[in-house]
Amino acid sequence: MTLEISPSPFAARYVFSREDEIFLDGRQFFWFESRGNEHLFTPANGNGPPQSFNNSQIARWLDKGKFEYKPAPVHERETIIPSAILSVLSAKERKRAEVREAFVLAFMNLYAAGEVTRTYKSIDDNMVRIRIQAGDIMKSNASAGMLGTMQVPEPVSAKSIRRWLIEYEKHGIAALYDNVSNRGNYDRVVREDERRLMYAKVAGYLSDLKKTPANIVADVQAAFVAENERRVAENSHQLICPSRITIRAAIHSLDPFRVKLTREGSDAARRAYSPIGQGIDVERPMQRVEIDEQKIDLVSLMADSGLLNFLTDDDKKALGLDDEKKRWWMTVALCVRTRCIVGMSLSRTPNTRSALQTVEMAMRDKGIWADAVGALDPWDQFGMIGTLVTDCGANFLSHEFRARMHDLGVNVLNTPAAAPWLKPYIERVFRTFSTRLMPRLSGCTFGDILRRGSSDPEAKAALTVDQLCAVLVRWIVDIYHNTPHEGLEGETPRNCWLRLTEKYGVTPPPSLTRRRLIFGYEDTRTLQKDGITVLGVRYHSHALARHMMHSPDTNMELRWYPEDIGAIWVKIGNEWSPVSAVHGCFHGVSAQHWQAARRELRIRHEGEARVKASVVRKALDFIAQLNGDAMRSVGLVNDDWSLERREREERAMCVGFHVDHDDDDSPIAVFDNRWGEGLRTADTPSSSTVEEKVENIEEISSALKALRVSRDGGH
Repeated sequence: MTLEISPSPFAARYVFSREDEIFLDGRQFFWFESRGNEHLFTPANGNGPPQSFNNSQIARWLDKGKFEYKPAPVHERETIIPSAILSVLSAKERKRAEVREAFVLAFMNLYAAGEVTRTYKSIDDNMVRIRIQAGDIMKSNASAGMLGTMQVPEPVSAKSIRRWLIEYEKHGIAALYDNVSNRGNYDRVVREDERRLMYAKVAGYLSDLKKTPANIVADVQAAFVAENERRVAENSHQLICPSRITIRAAIHSLDPFRVKLTREGSDAARRAYSPIGQGIDVERPMQRVEIDEQKIDLVSLMADSGLLNFLTDDDKKALGLDDEKKRWWMTVALCVRTRCIVGMSLSRTPNTRSALQTVEMAMRDKGIWADAVGALDPWDQFGMIGTLVTDCGANFLSHEFRARMHDLGVNVLNTPAAAPWLKPYIERVFRTFSTRLMPRLSGCTFGDILRRGSSDPEAKAALTVDQLCAVLVRWIVDIYHNTPHEGLEGETPRNCWLRLTEKYGVTPPPSLTRRRLIFGYEDTRTLQKDGITVLGVRYHSHALARHMMHSPDTNMELRWYPEDIGAIWVKIGNEWSPVSAVHGCFHGVSAQHWQAARRELRIRHEGEARVKASVVRKALDFIAQLNGDAMRSVGLVNDDWSLERREREERAMCVGFHVDHDDDDSPIAVFDNRWGEGLRTADTPSSSTVEEKVENIEEISSALKALRVSRDGGH
């Protein structure tokens, strides 16, 4: 199911620095100062008055996509290439990087086992073994359901493997992406004698004098002037001084440990880079977040309330709502400093999507779930994650997960396998679940055979998925967060969060616009004159119209975000651009609510060719009344909107289904007066494409507003 979000009554306190880049409604500002709950921002170009925002206003603007925050470069991890978001690059570029990473990991495994060395000869002699292991790695990292024979990659040169290995060790996954698409750069290459002179002065950065990069740039330029004067006297060719950007890049390429050691001393270097043995030193909320997954120690009935009437048999089976008694997998994210649980999702089988949903939940306000189950306290612990600590589970090691964490700017730390003591806090939380919550519920499996004894958990299973979600949320928000914690010296996790956020604040999470691009589902649609249609919602813009007029390529790549179907991201040419829905009533509406309304109409009017838009309004009111709280609780369940599911939904919902306007209403048009047209996909013949029209948009707009009121707490 999709996440249903509404703000909690308490807003987080945000913190900024003067080097941060901040965009308010598309215009760049710099942070000037903060006074209590108020923050003052000045225009970057110096024109115009300062703007004042409090924390609540910033939270609302973040949710609307009008507040963009980019941390200062000094806080970001330096990489060579690429500067673009990895997960939105073409499939060929990502596949090329995935193959390179498989070669690197295969070599590292053999090297750790002492079966290969870093010499060219050793790599060439063991190329067959490296290729076979690389193919095995690619197969193990394949998405769920992608079964088949192992494909061994083609051989590559030993020189390439060594180059990839060196860059991978320095810069991580981003270094494996190349600039093949940007070939044709004939800029000057720094010669060897110029490079030697430049690095001779760059070494001055490694000093307890703590010279700034600007000082080093001036030293390099002065050294080139002096050297050229000597060469003129000797009638030798002169050197060309590298640019400021090239010099700064050379500074950033220095060994980080050596930089810390020479500039700040051995103690500072040890604190920053020594391996962590016992204890983890964190000061701020969300500075370190641990995430893991575990099978719930409980057997529940996979059933739901009236919501089941709006799910197909395939959907019920996919979500585990097919009346079978089974166990759930729970993915949990924990703030180490405050011990607060900041994210949780349930799934029948853990996968990359459930891991991504938990990370997204950790960075969003979860007040609506606390309200839905009648919790007495808000679930308002969220913020930008500093370091995300995971184990070596396939979901967290997958290329997709790590690429999207890179795009978020989250540093991912994978602990070795079979070493749970390296992430002890999340392991302890799962034990707390098993010992304090689960024994209170019927259907508890007691974790092991000895504790279970002769008890039959399946015979006692009595919880539905709605009840299970409600129990988990209520226990986390009202019990766990308000219970004195031994690791916090007797302080409760909630009080610790409130105290430390008042002292340090939290970094603002990604805006709605950025979440759409990073967490959205990939898809490809055909551009027609009325725009792009996804699940009956039409999207169009002037940029799309110009592209259709001037480009023969109408097969468009897009990112679709089921949490808010009011807009999508579309790749127009070589650039990704946001495209809003033609009708504004879809802003803030989730795909699950929209699908539930369409299913209700289809159930009521199975044999009718057309229905009035006023009937659509009544159906949306019915959905809002029936599943207001149920949708919020089930929102914890991982709902996979895969390409196959979206195509199946569109084929099923559009057959024999039309919406006509009432006689006294007039249509609202942008490019034409059609709203929602089924598009032919690669798997769907043109004869099965059925047009769906919604012309009385005022009626539907008012219905969706009523749906939002019910969803946001009017239950």
